[in-house]
Formats: sequence, structure tokens, C-alpha cells
Amino acid sequence: MTWQTIVVAVIVGIVFVAIVVRGIINKKNGKSSCSCGCNGCANKNFCHSGK
Repeated sequence: MTWQTIVVAVIVGIVFVAIVVRGIINKKNGKSSCSCGCNGCANKNFCHSGK
């Protein structure tokens, strides 16, 4: 592997981790994982059963 390949792999890894962490934080704050809301979602009772 060249150093360029390693740099690209590290950048992709950082982006992936950031997306996962943001999803976890949003889930803990009760935010939807999509931007359209939950009003029309068939599974809204499974995601927000504690509310």
C-alpha cells in the first residue's frame, strides 16, 4: 500500500465514524434518522415507543 492509499482509507474511515456517531447522537436526542419525520411512517411505534 502506498501512503496515498492509506490517507484515503483514513479519510473514508473518519467520515464513516462521524456518520455513525451523528446517528447515535440523533437517536439519543429523539430525532428521526431521516429528514421527513415520522407522521407517515408505518414503523413509528417501534422507533418512538417510549414517548
